[in-house]
Formats: sequence, structure tokens, C-alpha cells
Amino acid sequence: MSSPIKNVIIIGASGSIGPSTISSLLSSNFTVSVLTRLTSNSTLPSTFPSTFPSTVTVIRSDYSTPSLLSAFKNQDAVISAIATFSTSEQISIIDAAVQAGVKRFIPSEYGIDTQVPEVAELLPPAKPKQDTVAHLRAKEGEGMSWTAICVGTFFDWTFARPGLQGWNVPARKATIFDGGEYEYEATNLDQIGRAINSVLLPEHLEETKNQYVYVNSFTTTQNAVLKVLEKITGEKFEVEHKTVEETYRMGLEQLRSGGLGPVSVITAVLYGKGGVNNFSKSRGLWNERLGLLREDLEECLRGVVGEFGEVKE
Repeated sequence: MSSPIKNVIIIGASGSIGPSTISSLLSSNFTVSVLTRLTSNSTLPSTFPSTFPSTVTVIRSDYSTPSLLSAFKNQDAVISAIATFSTSEQISIIDAAVQAGVKRFIPSEYGIDTQVPEVAELLPPAKPKQDTVAHLRAKEGEGMSWTAICVGTFFDWTFARPGLQGWNVPARKATIFDGGEYEYEATNLDQIGRAINSVLLPEHLEETKNQYVYVNSFTTTQNAVLKVLEKITGEKFEVEHKTVEETYRMGLEQLRSGGLGPVSVITAVLYGKGGVNNFSKSRGLWNERLGLLREDLEECLRGVVGEFGEVKE
């Protein structure tokens, strides 16, 4: 039986999932700390005040082993929210966590199904994530368990960045891939925070031990999203059609030339390339087991579009 978790430290808490994760953990009365670099002036996004909540302890580190050991002392769980392109940094962090006696480690996954062996070839940034879980597996006999959480695309986060993944609400433009009928997994930032929190609750610790866990807010299609967007704005969108294959190929070419290839490659993968973002069918969801409610697409989009002040009453 897994020992209860009380003290939790988050690495990368000033990133996209930081605010929702901190809020969820505090709501469940976890004692929360965040780890920042010695040179960091980290603050949370606008969903929080200009600094971390007063109930959160900020620990500064140079990420050396002695510094990490000090930071992890008396911590029961480490949550990594390190950015996708920095996930290779997690290996030394894991080693320090094991040495410090941490009970549970949640690596920086929060995306497509990286448990698929071929995904590293399909999407190069996924390789460090696979290596991280392999390292965690190798450490299972040393007293620390892990949980990898897959969520698909960051749904509400995407719409706050016009043009990303084919959506530009202010300009009323959309790029639809492969006809727009591919069913993909989408998760809002608050739902990600709730999922992380739920994994660490006493009633879920054992069943999520050394597991990939798959959650979402909903499974949807681009056409379904476009239909709702046009309904709530009262306007038709200008639609451009592209194929996943051409987008993926263009992204690889940009990668080789040092351009913005990752954006195109990731977009292609999220909308069907390789079949790694439809895990509600291929793996099954943990939503019900973790007490996570399915969210409503229209309600979510009304909130997102409302931030632009453009919802039709």
C-alpha cells in the first residue's frame, strides 16, 4: 500500500500548467512548494497575482545534486512541469528525488501518448520523455514510484494564442486538416491540474502507481469546434484546408533548416499523424476512476472566446 502524500514540490510552476496545478493541490490541503532557479524571477501567469500564493513556499536551486537534495528533503512528491524542449533535464532530478526519499514522481508528459514506441521517431521532442519514463522504471526498486499523465492538446491554452494549431478566433480564420473529422483528445489547463491533484490523493495512489494515466476534457473534432465557434460568434470563419501529411513534411523540412518546424510537426501529430492523440479509443480514459468530470465543448469555447469579448449573446 502506498504511503499518503502530504508535501509536494513543483518544478516549472511558472509555466502553463502551474496555476491550475497549484490551485488544485491547495484545494486538497497539500503543502505546496515550488522550485525555481537561483537566477529566476518566476511569477505565475495572470490567473494568479504577480507572485506565487503566500501559502506556497518558493525554494531556489542551482539544480546541482546537493541543491536538489536540500530542496527535496521531506518532500513526498515531485511534480515536473518542465517545458517540452527541456525534459532531458529530468534525469538528474529523478536521481536526486530517489536519493532524498521522494515517494512519487510525476514527469513532464501532459501531451500525446508517448507510450507508443514509434512516437520518438515521429516527434523528436518525445524522445526525452520516453527516456525519462525508462529511467523512472529503472528506479522503481529504489522506493520511488511514478505516474505519467497524458492529456492530448492544451485546449483553452491554444485559443489564447491566435494562429496556433489552426485557430485564429480574432481574425475569424481556421485551418482544417484532413477534412476536420479526426477525433482528438483535448484538455483544459484546469482539468490538467485536477488530474495531477487526483493522482496524489490517498484513494488513487496505488492504482496510479507506475502507470501511464490518460485523461481529457473531451474528445472532439475540428469540425465540431468550428461549428461551435461560428455559433457563439455569429460569424462564418474563413477556412483553409490542409493535409496532415503536407504539414508534417513541411515541419520536418523547417526543422532541418532551423526554422519553426516543431510547431508544424506537433500540429500534424495532434490532428492525426501517427494516431497518438486518440487514446480514449486506443487506451481508455481514467476520468471516471479519478473523479474527473467530462467538460462541455460549447461552455469551454464560450469562456475562451469571451476573453476576446466576442461572444454573441
